[in-house]
Amino acid sequence: MGTSNKTLGRLAQLFGEGLLQNGAAIVELGAQELYCTGQEAYVREIIRYFAERNPAIRRAESYSDAEMRTFANKGLLGGLLRACGFSYKALDIFEAENTIQFDLNIHSPGEELYEKFDLVTNFGTTEHLINQYQAMKTMHEMAKVGGLIYHELPLAGYHMHGYFSYNPLLFQHLAAANGYKVIIQHYARSLTPTVAPSAMTANGYPDASYYDCGIEFCLQKTSSAPFRMPLETSTSLGLNEALWGDANPYSDRPPTLGGAESDWDLQRELALRFAKRVARRLGLR
Repeated sequence: MGTSNKTLGRLAQLFGEGLLQNGAAIVELGAQELYCTGQEAYVREIIRYFAERNPAIRRAESYSDAEMRTFANKGLLGGLLRACGFSYKALDIFEAENTIQFDLNIHSPGEELYEKFDLVTNFGTTEHLINQYQAMKTMHEMAKVGGLIYHELPLAGYHMHGYFSYNPLLFQHLAAANGYKVIIQHYARSLTPTVAPSAMTANGYPDASYYDCGIEFCLQKTSSAPFRMPLETSTSLGLNEALWGDANPYSDRPPTLGGAESDWDLQRELALRFAKRVARRLGLR
């Protein structure tokens, strides 16, 4: 999906709130381009913002207009992040500067990446991956305790773009399962509609156009506990803890915001309530 002036503003916001420090280590899932053509003055202001707080980096005024255009017009975000004083790496399947060859569908972080980053970003990458579990686990494992895991992804629309769009419930349950603190939750919609693909309208899609909508969650990792999968049980009739035996990946969760003893307890309670509703409708209770 790439990044924009909003992304840059968010990074300045996180820095201003003390959630990122000078020289913070950042890793991207996929080396992202920056789409700020015509906003070169804003990009320069971002560099100025960080340079005023870090005397070790190059002053904003020393960059030429041509250099600003290089940053703003589909330049790799990593170049600008380094100009702002951050340590930077990307994980991707192609070769590029400061990029580690890494397939997020199948690879796991080694010791050199494990809990090494203050910020792990997912700016429009995981919707292109079939293995969602591995990607979310990788982000968790690369973040330091106290570090940030930042997602900016499709919520709706974006037809024929990637494999997935994302429900807010996923990130709420990821946070509950892993004890993350929610730092940012935001939703946005494109200003202009997109024409619906003919393959969709010819096969039942009711509208000639649609709007792209985005979802944004920034989560803070609060412990070094292993990654835990969430489990969505709103349509389940019941759960059987014995099914997984000692390897149950849903047990021993940290407390949730709802006050249940664990996320497993919360999921079980939701399943029991649903089962009771079904029984009442069938006249069994």
